[in-house]
Amino acid sequence: MTDVMTKPHQLIASDRIEGTAVRRPNGDRIGHIERLMIDKISGQVSYAILSFGGFLGMGANLLPLPWARLTYNRGDRGLPARYRR
Repeated sequence: MTDVMTKPHQLIASDRIEGTAVRRPNGDRIGHIERLMIDKISGQVSYAILSFGGFLGMGANLLPLPWARLTYNRGDRGLPARYRR
């Protein structure tokens, strides 16, 4: 059996995405991914929940972002980190 941790592939664990910074195209950080919402039927990620604002984890706002609005950014170790308007 091949080891998926050592071979290149297109998969990533959800815990590697949660906590990832979400940035505007100019690089400004607007928040981080709090969790992923997965369609139960298709198994595809539908939304990433963006957490922004607040202080020390209190009073943060949550905003669902369609997964298709996030882009793959190799500069951030291949995690979705750019939000397109």
